[in-house]
Amino acid sequence: MNSFSKQLLAFLSLGLALTVNADQGPRWIDATAQAGLDHQDAQRLKFADLNGNHRPDAILMPAGRGEGPVRIFLHQLKDQNDPQSFHYELLEDTGLPVLNWADILVFADINNNGIPDAVLGRNLDIYQENYTAPQSHPQVSAWFPGNGDGTFGEAEILTEAKMATTLAIAIADVNFSGQLDIFMGLGYKRYFTGYEAFVNDLLLQYETVDGEVAFKRWPMPDETVPTDYTDDLGGRPSYGVAIARFDDGLPMLIEMNYGRRWNRLYQLSFRESLREIDWGDREPPGPFVPQDPRARGQHLVSELIGRNIAAEAQVDGDHIRHGQHPEWPHAAQVMQPRVRRADEPPFRANGNTFDAAIGDINNNGDFDLFLSTIIHAWAGDSSDRSRFLVNQLSHTGELKFYYQERLSVDRIPPMPEPGEAKEWIHYNYNQGDIFAELADLNHNGRLDLILASSDYRDPPPYEERLRIFLQTDDGRFRDATHELGLDHVGAGAPSLADVNGNGALDLLVGQSFNRMTQEQRRAAAIVTGALSEDSPEDAPAERRARLFLNDLTEGRKSIILELEGDPEMGIARDAIGAIVRMRTDLDGDPETPDVTQSRQLIGPSGHAGKQHQFLIHFGLGEADEAKHVKISWPNREGTVTEYENLSAGRYIVRPDGSIEQL
Repeated sequence: MNSFSKQLLAFLSLGLALTVNADQGPRWIDATAQAGLDHQDAQRLKFADLNGNHRPDAILMPAGRGEGPVRIFLHQLKDQNDPQSFHYELLEDTGLPVLNWADILVFADINNNGIPDAVLGRNLDIYQENYTAPQSHPQVSAWFPGNGDGTFGEAEILTEAKMATTLAIAIADVNFSGQLDIFMGLGYKRYFTGYEAFVNDLLLQYETVDGEVAFKRWPMPDETVPTDYTDDLGGRPSYGVAIARFDDGLPMLIEMNYGRRWNRLYQLSFRESLREIDWGDREPPGPFVPQDPRARGQHLVSELIGRNIAAEAQVDGDHIRHGQHPEWPHAAQVMQPRVRRADEPPFRANGNTFDAAIGDINNNGDFDLFLSTIIHAWAGDSSDRSRFLVNQLSHTGELKFYYQERLSVDRIPPMPEPGEAKEWIHYNYNQGDIFAELADLNHNGRLDLILASSDYRDPPPYEERLRIFLQTDDGRFRDATHELGLDHVGAGAPSLADVNGNGALDLLVGQSFNRMTQEQRRAAAIVTGALSEDSPEDAPAERRARLFLNDLTEGRKSIILELEGDPEMGIARDAIGAIVRMRTDLDGDPETPDVTQSRQLIGPSGHAGKQHQFLIHFGLGEADEAKHVKISWPNREGTVTEYENLSAGRYIVRPDGSIEQL
């Protein structure tokens, strides 16, 4: 028996032991049926508070490969006297159009009226010979004003957005104007034909002279340069986009690119005054200020400048860039024809990056990254793996991200022992890491990793599934999936929210069976209840969305903040981009230093419109309160509010300093 077979047997034995002893420790609780969300086929989904009751509603996108309705389930209290009781009720008429399964839909308060709106990015593969337009209005990208009850009004067309293959949407106020902007990640111009891709769209919001919401497209740097496949300027297929703050400047734009092409990180700033001109005794003009209100959109475009700093910040890809494929035996080449392809040029020698998780993993005040990628053994070691990138700003004064091998979360089959032959898994393993998120799941003051993998048919223990990596005392990340009672193979989009109001973050997750064998689909469907052991062998295995309640905290408390911005102060109502730092005595020992945790309110971002309930969440460890909380609001004035001795619980906070406990 070789090393892989030994490890597989040990893994299966461990899984049986964990199943037998599953009730002996903290775990996740499958509450899908209890919540009324059972029998729902969904790959992409999200939480958002659509009706303003401070509880997370569930939104499920169409499943399969066709068109269908958006399913909205409103969160309701089951018992009005018990704030932790809940169930979900399907909203029959949402006002949203029938969507294609590949369309992107996210939710945010676009018009600053305190009600979430819907933003739709159409996936329009217009250069395909068999292209057909969407069957429902609108046939292009648009936004829909919310009515405050989970339903939406008539579509407002995003006229500045391309007709293109939208793959991702991120929303934030990138220029601190007090209005949310829309960053749309676009894909190949013609799938399966060539490498040329659309240039992404950044739509800056402004108010027209009539007081209406309008958007002006900001030109991306180098967007008109022909694609030369050397420097790879122009468009790249962005399967994920995000907007986040990594230094004291404006938010940055992250492009997560597919096709083993380099990621981008755009650093934005305001254009300075025209000071290079000799003005003599006269005062030089100030920053651009439009004298004509009709020029507001053009002004926003003119004052914003940006450059791609991904290479110098070391987030474009890892250092291996030779593009060489590994040597495969002839028999393996026959079974896997893709391995016979020529080695790749440098512009195709890095990642298939899908998603980014953003958080301060070591509590040093800097925001770090986790990039989730798909890798294949046949592609060789220049294919980037999913990895933590640790921000070095506070150590060096430079914005650079450093990969640490000690933080690896790889699941790579071990090589056989000397004299033993390789097995098929050594040539053909995958890591289909499509979604990722960081959160303090057990309230110990350290961020943990949620990793959702799907779309490939690796055997246990390498199967593509939902995994939880808990951060340990030494800062590493330990795979605790099985001991926590999670068994969800083919993990689709994840979304976090405090579903039952107990202060812990719960998890809603979709499912994907793409590329999996019939046997794997059946096994996964039996676990979710979509099939039973008695179902016929040829019974179709349907995907299932699942809701897991968090029972990992072991009595540790938390503080949850809902941020309410003020447009009059230049802060968008959703306050996306706010940074909150909380200092507390995590270990309960007055002799040890306090710990400062940092969080950033990230809006819709990542792959396929990944979204969570808009919350700032801190675990308190052994403490009952935060000694100090500081909120840096996302506006040009740099508004800051601070609170002392804030007890565990849930609060609404505002930039005028007011605070309200829920």
